[in-house]
Amino acid sequence: MGMSKLRFYFLLFFTVVFYNTTYGQTLSASDTSNVHFLNARKFFIYKVDKGETLFGISQKFKIPQEEILQFNHEINKTGLKPKMKLWIPAYSWLKKDSLKVAVIEEKKEKDIFRIAVVTGISLPKIYTAADTSESYVEEQISKELHDNLEFVEGILFSIEKLNSDGFKTHVTIIDSENDSVKTIRKLKKYDQFNLIITNESGSILKQLSDYSSLKNVKLFTYGINATDLIRENHNSFALMPSSGTQCKQMGKFAGKYFTNSVLITVTTPVAKENERSDRLKNGWLQSRTSRIINTDYNKGGGKAVADSLIKDKTNVIFISSSNEDIVSSILNALKNKISDYKFVVIGLPTWQYFETIDQKLIERCNVYLFNSGFINYNAESVSEFRKYFRDKYYTEPSEFAYYGYDAMLVAGKSFLKNGFKLIDEKDFIIRGIYSDYDFFKESEKAAYENEIIHVFQPTKDSTIDIMKNFKLQ
Repeated sequence: MGMSKLRFYFLLFFTVVFYNTTYGQTLSASDTSNVHFLNARKFFIYKVDKGETLFGISQKFKIPQEEILQFNHEINKTGLKPKMKLWIPAYSWLKKDSLKVAVIEEKKEKDIFRIAVVTGISLPKIYTAADTSESYVEEQISKELHDNLEFVEGILFSIEKLNSDGFKTHVTIIDSENDSVKTIRKLKKYDQFNLIITNESGSILKQLSDYSSLKNVKLFTYGINATDLIRENHNSFALMPSSGTQCKQMGKFAGKYFTNSVLITVTTPVAKENERSDRLKNGWLQSRTSRIINTDYNKGGGKAVADSLIKDKTNVIFISSSNEDIVSSILNALKNKISDYKFVVIGLPTWQYFETIDQKLIERCNVYLFNSGFINYNAESVSEFRKYFRDKYYTEPSEFAYYGYDAMLVAGKSFLKNGFKLIDEKDFIIRGIYSDYDFFKESEKAAYENEIIHVFQPTKDSTIDIMKNFKLQ
């Protein structure tokens, strides 16, 4: 990543981060006159005077000695010498007790919605120096950090839009540091929250869910297949439907959309894939009671699937596999039946990234895919968001930026309509820029889950969300 792009990302954080750090009275103008910036962090280049000690310099700048040593490895080799030039951070990142992150000035009004945004930034580690004798740190940023920063930026832009609707919020951005214990400790340290928004997964999400349940705080998660981790927390909301829910909804859609049809599912050696088929069949049976045919790929391969087609019916074939060899085998067998049978193929979101299957084959076999989100690049709201991102960061927003935008949008719209309870029994569909949101729960004590999916044909007009204009009853 180029220097300018990284600086922009960290400038984002320095617009929302403030420290309770003050400089000692012994600092003079000359001490802080030589300023350098590294990865958008401010440093003073300080020349050591005769007789000075590291402890004295540390006290002078109010920076811990160990933090100064992080950026000045030569001290360990040669000791502190007069006229030596040191890189002194303008503020400390090791004094964690002094760090507080906020988007807006704290207010005490009762109508302010207090939100914690939890994501992994690992601030204390970003500038940890490598084991070299150089007095600077090379610029590095991981994909995970990049995604998390974009998630936060999407949230901030969404807040700007919601402010015009009268939404008042205080947001605290909490760095999880990829540590569930530290995350919960930080949540307890700050003021009481009404909502936690996160894109975390695994043990951190599980701990957040437990905390949310215990403290009766709402939890919004935009993680992939997060539902299982929050399922028993009635205060939690999965904004991205699980793979099982997506399959069920696709089955409901297919049963209503394709008339005079039969469903053909394909059994594979992978248990997870067969679970997807079962969920799609459950959805199908909610829409229609027509015949369902199960074929076993292990017994005849793609030919077995092609031979199961029924004449005078629309054969809806669901292939629950992401294995390109299996998918290719089935599609190549089906193409020989095109002139004699009517059929459509339902595939998984991962098929969009296939590299070895000819797109013409995808088109000839009339493939439909489904996904948890769908970005309509012709929509005015999407164009506005992309322009904002390009103007500020000289790059296109990733899906994580859209996740953040929508998570805050759902929170704000729900609060403006229903107050602190967010969701009521007769709620409304919220239109986002990555997806729409309509929540359901399996029981009173279960988590809420978004049940909206998006259906499209990958080889046709990619801006057409087929399910958008098709109402499921």
